[in-house]
Amino acid sequence: MRHTLKAPALWLAGCLLVWPVLGQPRRPSPAAARRPPGAVGPRAGRALDHLSRMPPEQRRRLLEQLPPERRKRVEDQLERYNSLPPEERERLREQLERFRDLPPEQQEAARQVFRRFTTLPEDRRQVLQEEFRRLREMEPSERRARTNSEEFRSRFSSVEQQILRDYVELLPAPR
Repeated sequence: MRHTLKAPALWLAGCLLVWPVLGQPRRPSPAAARRPPGAVGPRAGRALDHLSRMPPEQRRRLLEQLPPERRKRVEDQLERYNSLPPEERERLREQLERFRDLPPEQQEAARQVFRRFTTLPEDRRQVLQEEFRRLREMEPSERRARTNSEEFRSRFSSVEQQILRDYVELLPAPR
């Protein structure tokens, strides 16, 4: 499920990023419960990148410490991550760095936007991802004009509009 590693998920991939203590069970988040089985979630990006860069023997020893079900899930996610084009993996790393550079209150705001985004149906998330990409390319004045346009209001529900506006507030100016 590559779509979970694109656009806002990439931008927010650092959200809640903490590699859990090995072997300890984790309670799945509401977003994880809605995610298709085996899909890579927002916490996985950095951990997968770290695992993919480990020497094979070290990675094997680390994975052996995990419970079997979790180990299988991590191995599957690692395989999918490694199958991404290098440009996409690099983009993920850059977005993680940008997230880590945000002040704590903006990181929390980003987490909240992402949580609301993940509650949307899959087809609407894809539409919003396209809009995220468009907005990211725009200058701040263009973004404001876009989010205030009649087309924008007619294309997106009020909840979606708010998610997009909150996302825009977190975006830096284009480089």
